[in-house]
Amino acid sequence: MNKPTEAGLPAGLTVDIDGGRAIGRALIENGVTDLFGVHGYINPAIEEACRLGANMYHFRHEQSGGFAADAYARAMRRPGVFFASASGGMSNCLAPLSQGIGALSPMVLLIGQHGTAGDDIELLQEGYAAECFKTVAKWTHRVVDKEMNAYWVRKALMDCMAYPPGPVVLEFPLNNIWDKGPEPQRKYLPGPMPTPPRSQAAPDDVSKAVERILAAERPVMICGDGVYWSDGMDEYQALVELLQIPVGSRRTARGAVSEQHPLAFSSAHRGSMLGKADLVVLVGVHAGELEAWFEPPDWPRDVSYIQINETADEIWPALPSEVTLAGNSKLVLQQLLAGVRAADLSALDRTDWLAQLGEVKADTAAKRAKISADYRALEGLHTNTMVEAISETMDPDATIIYDSYSASLYWTDALEIRFAGQVLDAGPRVALGQGVGMCIGAAVARPDSQIITVIGDGGLGISGWDIETMVRYEMPITVVMHNNSSWGGASLSQHLYHPHMDSWDTGKEIRYDKMFAELGCHTEFVTEEAELVPALQRAFASGKTAFVNVIADSSNNAMSAAWLRVKTGDIWARGINDLPPEAMHVYHGLSDREALRLHKLVVDNGLNIPMSFIAELCDRPLSQLAAAAERSSYRY
Repeated sequence: MNKPTEAGLPAGLTVDIDGGRAIGRALIENGVTDLFGVHGYINPAIEEACRLGANMYHFRHEQSGGFAADAYARAMRRPGVFFASASGGMSNCLAPLSQGIGALSPMVLLIGQHGTAGDDIELLQEGYAAECFKTVAKWTHRVVDKEMNAYWVRKALMDCMAYPPGPVVLEFPLNNIWDKGPEPQRKYLPGPMPTPPRSQAAPDDVSKAVERILAAERPVMICGDGVYWSDGMDEYQALVELLQIPVGSRRTARGAVSEQHPLAFSSAHRGSMLGKADLVVLVGVHAGELEAWFEPPDWPRDVSYIQINETADEIWPALPSEVTLAGNSKLVLQQLLAGVRAADLSALDRTDWLAQLGEVKADTAAKRAKISADYRALEGLHTNTMVEAISETMDPDATIIYDSYSASLYWTDALEIRFAGQVLDAGPRVALGQGVGMCIGAAVARPDSQIITVIGDGGLGISGWDIETMVRYEMPITVVMHNNSSWGGASLSQHLYHPHMDSWDTGKEIRYDKMFAELGCHTEFVTEEAELVPALQRAFASGKTAFVNVIADSSNNAMSAAWLRVKTGDIWARGINDLPPEAMHVYHGLSDREALRLHKLVVDNGLNIPMSFIAELCDRPLSQLAAAAERSSYRY
């Protein structure tokens, strides 16, 4: 494998340079050291970058290469560059780009394209990436002038990192890649890329925020991606420790303050803490369905809010806020720290409030212990038991990648996250089959870290062959197979809600471990709880790509609340009487707040249904839901 070099580039860069070499040299000159993808029309550019020292990781499928670039970009906080050929190869890049735009991942996709003379005349592998990917990229561009290749490469690498980060797509026709001549690259000077500008918030607004936080009796702070991408984790922890404020973190920023810290709370505690707070400070948190757009019933309206976001257009206007601050999260946190340190803190006493935090955490832990015991009492090995064993056995600094719908329902709350970026998820676009590729990208970014993914039957069917890529590059990644012999069917109760569709099941308890043993993996096969921890320990200690095939029951699991929300619209369209009693029984067990969330989802998707339908579906008086809506300020 080629290694990055500090030796510099050969002399005569502007003499007889072809388009492909101009692309490859611009990648090296602008700091790219690792490339992910599948060969094709873009080969001359990748060849030049590798000749000059870049590492290339070659995949079985372009989709996995894109997911590797995504994980690499998020783990490194630098551009993840991937490449593909025209048409079919190009189309395989849609899923990672979609995940990347939702997850704020700074990726650059390089596509080799048919020559421009073949436009619209059915040339082989005709395809137009710049048109296809407009909705899943910050911008796209078809570069037809080879003298501008270096300019567009640098611009892509810069713009993908500009906040909010996200994918950029460049396509290069073959006549660009093949063309050569003595002309220099125009609009381009080799050298370090300019640092993107960062701004502070208005000083008067900072002073107002400090005053309001100090005056609050029960404040909480919650941070999101903005804190991670600005590298503001140290400032975040210093501020909450100085103010003694309970603190949460979301998405890639989860763990900005370790969840083992006395001030930290996780998603399992968030609803209780929001319900008790009198001030909520949001730092770098994006509005969207994952955050319910900061609306009731999850986000109360009888509290005050402060919003801090990178730019003014990221401030969510539908959240009533006493103070809004626009600026780089790290710099704004530094401003807040300076303001708090200059204030008189002698009267600051949050002993009672922190005691309430302790009570919430203790109550949640007790409930979780009971749930875990109930699952262990079931016949067979339950999914919850599987993910708890992984959490207890893995290294504290392991990188965790979700790729199983059923397992993720349990794994999220089973984990205590130590640092921001420890969990790399599928983001709001919710991809599937991303775990294998993302593990490879994470392993390149963090070669000394344990890399773990849990993948389901469905995801393995999409991306499983790139486990051979892990083996080929000798990556000690552990892939835990959540084998419930179904593509979500048992977890999603297909037999109850879609009984007339063909089964979503796969082959019964397939021995995938035997397949991957042939590829050179260390493999384990687990069917009993007693076998689980020893098998995981052997896998982690093997020093090889490890595949742990766990037969885990999810037919008795707690139904996904998010899935039930989606089913609400289906049931409204079909009628309640069309469902069997077992399907109704699941809805009957929901809390009042979850019942309100059912209504909110269908409304957010443009369907106005009466609350009386939700009351009937959940088998409770309408007056009870009306009272719950009033308590949480949910308007229907």
